[in-house]
Amino acid sequence: MQVNNAEIRTEEPATAEDALARLMMMVGRRFRARLDGDAVDPSQAALLYTLKIRGALRLGDIAEAMKLDASTVSRHVQQLGDRGFIERGPDPEDGRASIISLTDEGSAGLTSSFEQRRDILAEAIADWNDEDRELLRAQLIRLAASLGEPA
Repeated sequence: MQVNNAEIRTEEPATAEDALARLMMMVGRRFRARLDGDAVDPSQAALLYTLKIRGALRLGDIAEAMKLDASTVSRHVQQLGDRGFIERGPDPEDGRASIISLTDEGSAGLTSSFEQRRDILAEAIADWNDEDRELLRAQLIRLAASLGEPA
């Protein structure tokens, strides 16, 4: 069944929580979409970001930090390794395990991906005044702190 966009009604969210959930869904869709020139698959950017923020980790630690199944992380690690975005090295504490780290190429790809998505947001608030932009920044920092997880 095809729906005419003119028929889709969007009601104004009744609460801050509803507005935030709706915004997260909208931004999530935009950020997960492939963009021209994407060096990093959007579904794998979070893994690279985790390594950038936390440093080199074992696969199980990455899965725990990202709240994902180890098999999913393992698949992403393999694909990112094949592209040269991450590398495996021996774990100095346990010779049977390996440590996964971000390469310079992976860091550059992640930076490029973030810049492209940042541009989407910059365009969305381009006509906001400095006071409104600063208020948004401060409230987002506060929300992130309330959620309690850096990556």
